[in-house]
Amino acid sequence: MEKWKAEKYARALVEVGVNILPGEKLLLQADTNAADLSREIVKAAFAKGARDVEVMWSDPETEHTRVMNASPEVLREAPQWKQDGLDSVFSDGKGVLISVHGTYPTLNLDVPDENRRANALSGNDLRNVIRKYIHKAVLKWTGTVYPTVDWAKKVFPEYDEETAYTMLEDALCMMMRVDRDSDPVENWHRHLAELSERSRKLNEYNFKTLHITSELGTDLTMDLVEGHIWVSAGEMGAGNVSSPYVANMPSEEVFTDPDFHSVNGIVYASFPINMSGKLVKGLWMRFENGKAVDCGADEGADALREALFRDETTRQLGEIALVSKQSPIKKTGRIFYNGLIDENAACHIAFGTSFPDCVKGGTEMTREQLIELGVNHSVSHNDIMIGTDDFMITGITHDGREIPVMEHGDFVL
Repeated sequence: MEKWKAEKYARALVEVGVNILPGEKLLLQADTNAADLSREIVKAAFAKGARDVEVMWSDPETEHTRVMNASPEVLREAPQWKQDGLDSVFSDGKGVLISVHGTYPTLNLDVPDENRRANALSGNDLRNVIRKYIHKAVLKWTGTVYPTVDWAKKVFPEYDEETAYTMLEDALCMMMRVDRDSDPVENWHRHLAELSERSRKLNEYNFKTLHITSELGTDLTMDLVEGHIWVSAGEMGAGNVSSPYVANMPSEEVFTDPDFHSVNGIVYASFPINMSGKLVKGLWMRFENGKAVDCGADEGADALREALFRDETTRQLGEIALVSKQSPIKKTGRIFYNGLIDENAACHIAFGTSFPDCVKGGTEMTREQLIELGVNHSVSHNDIMIGTDDFMITGITHDGREIPVMEHGDFVL
């Protein structure tokens, strides 16, 4: 990545993403392939007064060798020292987290399924240590992506490697609001204000129910949790953290918690989804009285069933997120085969855990109180993109009025 791009990318992550304050300490999780950007993040964090920065490196090729050769029993373990290490960074409330990782579509294709599943589950256990602090609304964190040649060729297959890589790098900078002539921090503040206005309008209506349809065949209804709050990247500092932050960058969504008891109907995905290292294409899921009862896919159906039917809670929804088809990511006309990017190109749902900070007073409630309201608590969270060019959502108010929220893939509120 050119130095000016890396510098601006890093400023956006440090000054907006985690909005680091003097005296806070940063844990940076990064691929070795993203070393140039990582160095700029470290510089930017210290320039804003960070007390310390620790980098937790991961090397994708070394990890591939490990997953190919270690036993599934070993791969399934999430070592206690790793869990304790994460706890030690965040337990005093002064730690913030940035994650920078690439996408490697072909690197692990030769990994046996049993090894892939075991490694994915142990990785999820480690992420749950971090989620514990996220769900208490006491951790400022952001995740982002870094271009790789493997990923570039997947997204831009018609070009040679060098051209494809440059096009992917340019696309990611565009999504991150990084260009040569403007200040990325100012760009993000304007964008966050626009997202906050969208969530404000949705909160004014306090919808009881959403009815979602698309030309793919989606016909889904769900109640929203009583006391739900529509949240955008501009409101992520509403919990117990020291300052506002942006959980994922890029971000184009507004989202809230569905009442998992109430979901009924069928939903069809509009994008392929990567699940535990396997690409799932053409997936669908059918819900009855809040639980998924059936599912299928044109490709990768086994990986979908593994994730969806892992336990009772993974069969339930945990998020509904709305994204305009005017999203700059959608306008690229490309599928990026990366959940963070693709979820910001289309409306999506997620099965698995919900967000307590999407409920009034939710971060102060017990798990049992949240579950009673319909806020799902689960070991995982899997986003499914469902938005299309003819996507429609109708909001139904508590007094029975039907209000168009989205038509033809765009907001009409």
